[in-house]
Amino acid sequence: MDQITDAAFEDLHWDTIDQLHQMDSDELWESIFALRKSGTKRVLDRALCWAKYPDEFHRSIGVSILAQLGPDGKAYPDESTQMIRSMLPTEQNEEVITSLISAVSFREIADATPWLISLANNPSEDIRWRVAWALPIGGIENPPIYQTSIETLVKLMQDPEPRVREWATFSLSMTDEDSPAIRHALLERLSDSDFQTRSEAAIGLANRKEQAGIDLLVEHLQSDRVGQLYVEAAQIYADCRLRPALISLAKWWDVDPELLDKALVACS
Repeated sequence: MDQITDAAFEDLHWDTIDQLHQMDSDELWESIFALRKSGTKRVLDRALCWAKYPDEFHRSIGVSILAQLGPDGKAYPDESTQMIRSMLPTEQNEEVITSLISAVSFREIADATPWLISLANNPSEDIRWRVAWALPIGGIENPPIYQTSIETLVKLMQDPEPRVREWATFSLSMTDEDSPAIRHALLERLSDSDFQTRSEAAIGLANRKEQAGIDLLVEHLQSDRVGQLYVEAAQIYADCRLRPALISLAKWWDVDPELLDKALVACS
C-alpha cells in the first residue's frame, strides 16, 4: 500500500469520526481502531492536534487514539504520553477524563497514579468504574503510591454500583498483594449481591488460599447459578472439602465439563 493510499485510508476514517460525532457508536470505534493500528506519524500529528481542540468530542477522540498507536499500541510513546500528562491537571469534561484514564492505563503512565486515585470519589459511576479497571498501573516504583492504589481498590470494592465493585474486586484479585485487610475485603465481596463480584472474589480468595472462603464457595457451588469462576476457584483451592459439591454439580452443569473434571481431580 503506497503512501497516497495510506493517507486516503486515514482521511476516510477521520471523516467518518467527524460525521458520526458520538462516542457510543460502533462505527466510530471501528475507525478509531483502524487509525490506532495504522499508527503513522500523520495519525499521531492529527491526534495531537485534536487533543488540543476546544470541544470535548475532538479532545476525547484525540486522546483515545494517542492511547494506542501502531500494531503493538506502543508507537510514539514520548509524544503521546507528553500530551496525555499535560491534560491531566486541567481536564474537567467527563468524556475526556474517561478517555484519559484509558490512555494512562494503556500507556502505563505510572506517575499519573495519584491523578487516578484522586478520581475514586468522583460522582460519575463511569469514571469510578474506569479507575477500578485501570488500577494498579504497571511500573509504579513508589511503594507508598502503589500501596495507596491498592487501598483505593479496597475502597472501590464497597462502591454502591455493582460494576465498580466487580472491577475493583477483579483488579485487586489479580495482584500479588496480600494482607488481612485485603482478605477481609474479598470475603465481604464473596457475599456480594452481584453475581460477577462474588465470582471475582472467589478467585481472589482462592489465589490467596484463604480458608475462610471455602464454606461460602461450597454454598455457591450448590446454588442454582454456578459460573466458571466458582469452579476455577475450586480447582485453585484444591481442597477435598469442595469435592462433594463438585460431584453434585457434575449432574447438571455443562458450561465447561473439562474445567469441572480438572477441579474434581484437584480436589481429590
